Amino acid sequence: MRPPLGAYRSEAVDADAVARVLTGVPIFGALTDAERKEVAAHIRPRHFARDEVVFHRDDPAAHLYVIASGSVKVSIPDEAGHEVVVAIERDGAVFGELALFDDAPRSATVTALGETQVVTIARDDFLRVVERSPRAIREILRLLARTVRRASGRIEDLVFLDVPGRVAKCLLDLATANERNEVELTQDDLAAFVGATRVSVNRALADLEGLGAIAVARRHIAIKEPTLLRKQIHY
Repeated sequence: MRPPLGAYRSEAVDADAVARVLTGVPIFGALTDAERKEVAAHIRPRHFARDEVVFHRDDPAAHLYVIASGSVKVSIPDEAGHEVVVAIERDGAVFGELALFDDAPRSATVTALGETQVVTIARDDFLRVVERSPRAIREILRLLARTVRRASGRIEDLVFLDVPGRVAKCLLDLATANERNEVELTQDDLAAFVGATRVSVNRALADLEGLGAIAVARRHIAIKEPTLLRKQIHY
């Protein structure tokens, strides 16, 4: 088991220890040991409490983030304070990757869903190393392709699925991503994720719970029968 990156919180970061941990992150795993140590020397750890914002949409974008422990939501807010959740990221995930491609500001707001440890590295420090590694460049392109595919999938779901179908698919996707039969998400966040009102999402959850597919608790939804959830997804 990999030790948590969040353990390295001292000002003098142990570059060798962090470099070993980074081997489990595809972009960094594509580097040589020497290159990982070079990257690790520039890494800075940070801690965020539940519901604390990591960065806001339109903030300057100059750093790449890796989640050491915990989870974050990536959302796009509007001027009225509503938001659309576009992704949930967990341990080992990289976010803020668009900062690697241009000098534009942040395109989304990222918020910690619970106690979350991340490590950050400045874009210039990161690119100085990975530009010498074709394998790392391929991993960066793979990460960008994943972002594009995820956005395309979200559009498809919003267009072709009704609210119960979107809720069922969202729960299945999130449970699969964290490799557990449970989802830790508020109903407000779930509504923002599927692009629906909380009332309609609550109704869909109640129906799914009545079928025995899920069990709903505060900030927690247990997946009881994945097969029943799949039957609610009709394109």
